[in-house]
Amino acid sequence: MIGEYIRFALSAVCMLGGAVTLIVALIGLLRFDFALNRIHAAAMADTLALLLFLLGVILAFGWSAVVWKLALVLLLQWCTAPLVSHMLAKLEYRADRTLDEHLVLPAENEEVAAQ
Repeated sequence: MIGEYIRFALSAVCMLGGAVTLIVALIGLLRFDFALNRIHAAAMADTLALLLFLLGVILAFGWSAVVWKLALVLLLQWCTAPLVSHMLAKLEYRADRTLDEHLVLPAENEEVAAQ
């Protein structure tokens, strides 16, 4: 009986932690002015929030077929989120002409030599 309460409490803490992580990411998306900061806030928070939600579901329901499917979703998210963030940052780097006002960018010769 006490074990069930402890398991419920841990599950609730994980779920609330995931929800708080998503709320903080949302505030970051709305508050940051610079696109690269927004990309970072979104990419880091959603992977952590999904992990916390998955842990909460595992603690609440135990191992089942649904948990395996959610683990596959988490794995796909962890594999694709860095790639999407990188591609969006690369697009911002190439499209924003005022980027040098915000960042220290490499010289044109160094960029051509690196490619």
